[in-house]
Amino acid sequence: MSNPSSATMSPRTAAEHSLLKKGGPDDMLLDVYRKVEKRLAGRLKVNLANITGSDLAVEMTSSDNLPLADWCAALDDDAIYLQFHAGVSVPAIWVRVSRLFLTGCVDCFFGGQFDGKTCTQGNLTRSEIGMIDRLAKALGNSLSEGWSAVCETTVRYAGHIHGIDNPDADDLDLDLDDPNVLVSTARVALSGHAVKALEIVQPVDGLVAMEPQMHRPVNRETNSGDPVWQQALKESVEQVYMPVRSVLARPTMDLSQLSRLAVGDILPVSPTDNVPLIVGDRVFAYGSIGEQNGGVAFKIKHFL
Repeated sequence: MSNPSSATMSPRTAAEHSLLKKGGPDDMLLDVYRKVEKRLAGRLKVNLANITGSDLAVEMTSSDNLPLADWCAALDDDAIYLQFHAGVSVPAIWVRVSRLFLTGCVDCFFGGQFDGKTCTQGNLTRSEIGMIDRLAKALGNSLSEGWSAVCETTVRYAGHIHGIDNPDADDLDLDLDDPNVLVSTARVALSGHAVKALEIVQPVDGLVAMEPQMHRPVNRETNSGDPVWQQALKESVEQVYMPVRSVLARPTMDLSQLSRLAVGDILPVSPTDNVPLIVGDRVFAYGSIGEQNGGVAFKIKHFL
C-alpha cells in the first residue's frame, strides 16, 4: 500500500467557469447581475440627490469584464476608493469616487453650484471627509437596494483609501482566484455638468460566492409571528379590563353647606361639553353627555 505522505502534491487549480462567456451554461449569473445594475441606477439617483440637495441625472453603463490589473493600470486621476462587503461574501466591492465629483458634491451640499471642472487638490479636507461618510451611506443603501432585485442582503461600508496612484490587488485587499472584475461606470450630471463620477468594481469571485443566495427563494413571511401564539396573545389582551368612569361634574360648596348634607339631597349638575373620560387614574378623552336608546350616553369628542 502506498504512503500518502510520500505522494507528490500537485498545485491547486482554480475551477473554471463560463460565467462571463456569452451564451455559456453559467451566463445566467451575468444576466442576474444586469438586474442589479438596472435597479442600482435608479437608487443612486434618489440617494445621491438626497445628500447633494439638488436634482441630478445618473447614466450607468453595463459592466465591462476585464482583469483587475488592467483596470488599475488605466487609472490616472485623483480618486477615493470606498470598500463595501455584501452579506458574508469575502471579496470586497469597491466604489471609485472621482475627486472632481466629490468636490462637486461638497459645493452643492453647502448651497453652491458645481462648475464641472474645479477640483480640490492634495489631502482631503474636513468637508470632503464628511461628504465621503455621506456618500458611503448613500452608496451602501443603493447597493443593498440594487441587490434586492435578486436576493435580500445587506451591503456594509468598511472604509476608504486615498492618495494612491494606480492601486493594485494588494492595495485593494483583493486576493482573487479569478482575476476578472466587473466594472460599472456611472456618469452623474450635477448642476448640469455630467462627469464620470463612480466606478463600481464587482469581483467575479464575489459574484460566484453570492450565487447560492440568488437561487434561494425569498420568504416574505419569515419574520411573521406564529399564528397560534398571535391568537393566544390576542385573547389574553382581550381579557384585560381597566376601570373606566366619567365625571359629569365636580360640584363645590363651602364647609357650612357640606355640614348640612343629608341623605336624599340632590346636587345640581350644570351641563357641559367638556366631560372627561377617565381610564384608571388617567384622563383618556373628553366628550359630551347625551342620550341614546333611552339611557345616558357619552360621546367622545377628542382623545388626549
